[in-house]
Amino acid sequence: MKIVRILFIGLFFISSSLFGQLTTINEGGLNIVGSNKLDAKCNSGDIFEAVFYIQNTSTETQYIAQVAPDCVCTQFAFPENGIAPGTTDSITLFLQTKNVPPGPFFKRAFVDYTEGTFELNLEGDITVIRPKYKQGEKPIIYQPKQIRKVNQ
Repeated sequence: MKIVRILFIGLFFISSSLFGQLTTINEGGLNIVGSNKLDAKCNSGDIFEAVFYIQNTSTETQYIAQVAPDCVCTQFAFPENGIAPGTTDSITLFLQTKNVPPGPFFKRAFVDYTEGTFELNLEGDITVIRPKYKQGEKPIIYQPKQIRKVNQ
């Protein structure tokens, strides 16, 4: 009985090491060019556009299954037709600051693709700009902007 147990354990380790070798043949995937975090300083009402460049280092086309932000205030755009081997493309996160509370914030988006998952982060501070009043004149109200920042 002891010999059968030893043979079974030995067979398990041999098969798991072979399985591990088979699953690591294609060691590439999607790599973020630059940082996976962007710092964002903006005013309430602005649209902050964060562009993250990603490179396919594998030998096969990589497909992004989904981008899952942690907040409804963050929208996204990604290459839906896949990223060919050896090429670079981008994922863009759009932070709508209108309904985000002022002050420091941290937003995440998880990207699921053919061979795994990675995380993109936005961190920053939102300031509220109050209308400026002068007696006898219309108030000067802040006009929101669209701000674009790239992770390189």
